[in-house]
Amino acid sequence: MNPIQKMQRFFLSAFSTARITLDEPLVKDGVWSLNVFLTDYHLAITWQAGKGFGIVSDDVHGYGEGADEVFDDLDRALPRVVQLLTYRLATVPPHAVRLKDLREELGLSQEELGRRLGKRQASISRAEARSDFHVSTLQEFAEAFGAKLVVKMVFPDSSERELKLDGGLRLETVK
Repeated sequence: MNPIQKMQRFFLSAFSTARITLDEPLVKDGVWSLNVFLTDYHLAITWQAGKGFGIVSDDVHGYGEGADEVFDDLDRALPRVVQLLTYRLATVPPHAVRLKDLREELGLSQEELGRRLGKRQASISRAEARSDFHVSTLQEFAEAFGAKLVVKMVFPDSSERELKLDGGLRLETVK
């Protein structure tokens, strides 16, 4: 019995009034989908071997948008799912940050970041105000932050493909 089947078994006894459906993947090692329906509340849970659990409570969440909350294993996912179901809470989508927010979180001034990038403070200010970037610019910022830039595409079946940023973009399966 895999982890999502264990979760289903637990919910069948703990939430006896819930309608629970479990859909097996169409392909080996694919994504399992568990839906828990309570009065005026729906929780969608996905699980894939090696990737863990994804959880969404929003009924208007679009197919393929990805999970709001992600957990590596059943021990971490189950308490959160029980909390969500018990109190009919909304899942919390991942926090997106702007470059300015990230720079400030790291305690860097625009001047210091400019020194690291070999640019003037005004150039950093303009970059932080932009809404679109070249990948190379984001890569420079990531390196200045002491980080690695990772770009990936998430497909409707929840599979992911990472774009390699080694001069020429190429797709690689993310495990």
